[in-house]
Amino acid sequence: MSDLTQRRVISRQPLGLDNPDLRPLAPKERTWTWWNYSAVWMGIVHNLVAWQVAANLIAVGLSFWQAAACVLSAYAIAFAAMLANSVMGAKYGLPFPVLIRAAFGRKGGQIPVALRTFVAIFWFAVHIFIGSQAIGLILSKTIPGYATLGDFHVLGMGGDTLIAFVICWAVHLWVVRHGLGAVKRFEGWAGPSIMILAIGLVIWASVGAGSFGALFDSPQTVADAQFWPTFVVSLTALIGTVSSLVLNISDLTRQARSQRDQAIGQGIGMPVMFVFFSLMALWVAVGSKEIYGEVITDPIELLGRFENPLVGIFAALCILISTVSVNVATNGVSVGFDMTNLLPKYLTFTRSCLVAIVAAIAFVPWLWYGQADIVDDILGAIGSLMGPIAGIMLADFYVVRRRSYHVPSLFTSEPAGRYDFINGWNPRALIALVIGAFLALSGLIVPSLAFLYPFNWFIGIISAAVIYVALMLPSRRQSDFVEKRFDDVDYDIAETAPVPTRVTK
Repeated sequence: MSDLTQRRVISRQPLGLDNPDLRPLAPKERTWTWWNYSAVWMGIVHNLVAWQVAANLIAVGLSFWQAAACVLSAYAIAFAAMLANSVMGAKYGLPFPVLIRAAFGRKGGQIPVALRTFVAIFWFAVHIFIGSQAIGLILSKTIPGYATLGDFHVLGMGGDTLIAFVICWAVHLWVVRHGLGAVKRFEGWAGPSIMILAIGLVIWASVGAGSFGALFDSPQTVADAQFWPTFVVSLTALIGTVSSLVLNISDLTRQARSQRDQAIGQGIGMPVMFVFFSLMALWVAVGSKEIYGEVITDPIELLGRFENPLVGIFAALCILISTVSVNVATNGVSVGFDMTNLLPKYLTFTRSCLVAIVAAIAFVPWLWYGQADIVDDILGAIGSLMGPIAGIMLADFYVVRRRSYHVPSLFTSEPAGRYDFINGWNPRALIALVIGAFLALSGLIVPSLAFLYPFNWFIGIISAAVIYVALMLPSRRQSDFVEKRFDDVDYDIAETAPVPTRVTK
């Protein structure tokens, strides 16, 4: 049976579980090599959120070397979790919204998908606002008196901010309407341009500090008693910047030519480039403290202090292009698959992205973004929600399912389906998710447990995984969820085996 026929078999499901954007990619469609993954990650890491969270380590009082150790630890942990969650996408050619059905059920899987959609739209809003700041810098450097528009407030923001936000929103709208191809056409030079800007800022910081070596001598200013709490909170915040990608990394690895390609490519692109980019953020943060007497974590604010307008305009353009590229290529991909999965009969990848751009306005990032404490709390909350889902997903694939999924069953609506559970809901997964999320958030909502909140991501991913396994394994029997008497055919998208079309009674 051909790959096209296999996909048609999957598409004949009556409950709208299928959509052309959700079907497994055939082997010939999976063409990404290790270089493609390295290049994609080199583009993803160049985002201002990662820069600002890293630079904030200096602002909260860590020394350069302490901050560097925090960055290295955070991205090493995140990469380990991401690599473990990459395998299933590369093996079956499926995106996250389909794979999550194995643990939560064909209906229950919509809950983690909805949560991931919410987070993706949130990040969409943040990056649109960051891009608008870059546009605002360009306009202020080219139009005399533009900054005075800030005296007129609309929806909680100045007139200058409103104009820049609308322009950036329109740019995102144009890119989404033209698809991801519009991003790929310029992301090849968008990444290098932002890297050139970052290197230029490092050189500027070194000259301002007296020497490059002087940047390494930044001392610890946080009290010794507060060092470890500060270190752990910062570690969790850094992981929070990529926790959503840990969850839906299969949206990218489904394109992999082989497991080796995605593992090597991500190993080169993700931890190495994130650490290198974050180290530059630390160097510039230390340099800004030496030059201006305060740590400036926002590179746009820093560039606004440069007297040469051409430097500011060029730098802002680099930031704008990089921000749009990263936003659409990461949050756009996630929203595209997640929202399509929620309403596959009505939404396509592009339509989902358009809905997300409109919905992003509701997060009003101009009212809170830039306040370090609020951002850290938000990143912690995101990690508290994404961690338990990732824990359940990993536990299901590696422990409960023993690295084996039955692809047609992920699309079937038959009551006897392998992932049907109870009318399409797996109560064990939902219990593990609720308890895991509560434990992760307990330090935020219960004052006496505040000491736990710095560990929220770790608590969430570990507790949810343990609870899920404890609930699932005792019920591992023929009549429950393991073998539902399917036709004696196994399915792996890497092969050309036939797809079962029915469930034997």
